[in-house]
Amino acid sequence: MNKTDNPSLLNEASGRAYQYNRVRFWLNGKPFRAEIPPAQTTLEFLQQNAQLYGTKCSCNEGDCGACTVVLARVRDGAVRYEAVNSCLYNAARLHGKHLITVEGLGTPDKLHPIQQAMLDFHSTQCGYCSPGFVMSLFALLASVLHPSEAEILAALEGNLCRCTGYDSILQAARFMADKFAPDEIVPDWCRALEKEVLAFQGPSGSVEKIGVPLRHCRKYHLPSTLEDLATLLHQEPEHTIINGGTDIMVQMNVQRRQYPVLIDLSALPGLDRVESGPDGISIGANATYSDLLCSEAISSSLPVLQDLIMLVASRQIRNFATLSGNIANASPIGDTLPLLLALEASLVLYSSSGERKLPLRGFFLDYRKTALRPDEIIKSILIPLPPQSAFLRSLKAAKRKAVDISSVVSAVRIEERDGRICFAELALGGVAPVPKLSRQFHNALANMELQGLHPSEIADFVAAEFQPISDVRGSDAYRSKLIRNHVLKYLREFLEGGQS
Repeated sequence: MNKTDNPSLLNEASGRAYQYNRVRFWLNGKPFRAEIPPAQTTLEFLQQNAQLYGTKCSCNEGDCGACTVVLARVRDGAVRYEAVNSCLYNAARLHGKHLITVEGLGTPDKLHPIQQAMLDFHSTQCGYCSPGFVMSLFALLASVLHPSEAEILAALEGNLCRCTGYDSILQAARFMADKFAPDEIVPDWCRALEKEVLAFQGPSGSVEKIGVPLRHCRKYHLPSTLEDLATLLHQEPEHTIINGGTDIMVQMNVQRRQYPVLIDLSALPGLDRVESGPDGISIGANATYSDLLCSEAISSSLPVLQDLIMLVASRQIRNFATLSGNIANASPIGDTLPLLLALEASLVLYSSSGERKLPLRGFFLDYRKTALRPDEIIKSILIPLPPQSAFLRSLKAAKRKAVDISSVVSAVRIEERDGRICFAELALGGVAPVPKLSRQFHNALANMELQGLHPSEIADFVAAEFQPISDVRGSDAYRSKLIRNHVLKYLREFLEGGQS
């Protein structure tokens, strides 16, 4: 709303101007232009601006899946259909994408095949969660020919239902997976737009307006070059970097945290690459968890990372959350951080002064405090490849298999030569203010002959090294028990001859 549209807003907003993002995208097959208030979510846009109410709000933190929508966007030179949580996905990021909601798939007179299957198999009761299930299945069936049971369960793990007991929903999903191919799932009007989505060019713009945004955010920047980013980092001293935003948006949605200026890295070109080179694997800052799951470089060299990623959040979250965001967030229970520590990963940091390389082991200073300077971002993550013979594992202990925060997460790397251990590292999350390497594990195993390795003694030794806290995810005694059990499991498997 412009200042002249309603002069009374001038007093209500105390005369403050906000930066609105001007974006162009497609909504259910039709071109759309919008001026997005700073940090408005896609869910808020759909209900407040587009008057589309099929996409529901329940948890507002990416746990329930009721707000699931599908984005058709360009990834690796092709249009990919991906489910995302609209409650966490900023609407300004819709620029150049095709947003598909449950209203676009079918009408009461002509249901989409997925909607018809949900009806035929009695897969809905109150119906509140049903649109989210439909959209998650749409994204899966649009991308995978005859998905397996495991693929169906993975696609739906981010959707909760309180009424049907899931069995009828799974019956509908199995029927669709067996009977329908992607070309029968994706409507013709979606296919017709793919060429336009592929050919889309042009950065988003912005305009200052007097208004009353729902969020405590004045500006939401989407720089399209590193040079523009460097300028913003200096011009906006109150900035906070957002790269995925699955934690920051929860803080804004639920805790009402205030972030005056957000700088989103997602529009920076070239930072979504995952490349293998002589120094190991380089993962760009914008590479999502889903990108890593699709990467041949990761699957061939670091399958343990993909196994761990499958335990991180849900598919909707993984489709826009990033590894670099998990690192910069610096949570002591960040799922991927112990494994990256054990792998001796390094960060390439960018600022207007250039680039510098920092070992990840020197990055975490204190609880959610890092060595990142105010004018720096993480540009990429470098992971040197361990020997193929290295024993490399990771474990996550949580109350649920998916969409849950760790009580304890750990990773181990052991290498042996001629019957003697030549490398031993154990990293843990959830047991200290920062993700931490175990000194005692390293000291106990360094240069040890395999015949002298006693798993129970070492497990007790390592567990006594840490003094974890008690919170809603587990008591200190429970966490200490988990540490011991993780070490015990690792060492026993190692001695049995397990290889990564």
